[in-house]
Amino acid sequence: MIQPVDLRRRLRLPMICSPLFIISNPALVIAQCQAGVVGSFPALNARPIARLEEWLAQITEELAAWDRDHPGQPAAPFAVNQIVHRSNDRLQQDLELCVKWKAPIVITSLGAREDVNDIVHSYGGITLHDVTTNTYARKAVEKGADGLILVAAGAGGHSGSQSPFALVQEVREWFDGPVVLSGAIATGDAILAAQAMGADYAYI
Repeated sequence: MIQPVDLRRRLRLPMICSPLFIISNPALVIAQCQAGVVGSFPALNARPIARLEEWLAQITEELAAWDRDHPGQPAAPFAVNQIVHRSNDRLQQDLELCVKWKAPIVITSLGAREDVNDIVHSYGGITLHDVTTNTYARKAVEKGADGLILVAAGAGGHSGSQSPFALVQEVREWFDGPVVLSGAIATGDAILAAQAMGADYAYI
């Protein structure tokens, strides 16, 4: 299992490249991981579902080859974003493929589910859950999420509305696990500012 401290050691920057709907694909994820930051993609970008296995195989195999050729600069782990809302009728099949290919990190969105966290933990993966409020953050941790992605004002996709200053402070009062901050972060200075506020990683 990739513990939070191990994840930091495998990154050149404390940065997770956010999963971009339609845009994120294996080539982009592989390049991000080879550059030393977490690359990610939404599972639903791979259509039809058979393509998800092709993507997972390609990413896993190419990163393994990179690691063999670059022992002094191994690739960062990759992440798969899963929409865990009950309306996603692909979720179970997509999770089975994540188990088969041992996706190192699974980012969960739109609902905190203990069963999903248990599935990812079964093979040693870690889960990071998108939250927009302190209330949702508590719920996610209660359901077994390993870390939190705080989606603050300025974030893309399912954006939050809270100030990152307020949200990070609220969560850090009770949670000492991995925190990723999302919202209008685009530079190294902003990554440093996110860390100064109490986040471990920036979501870009």
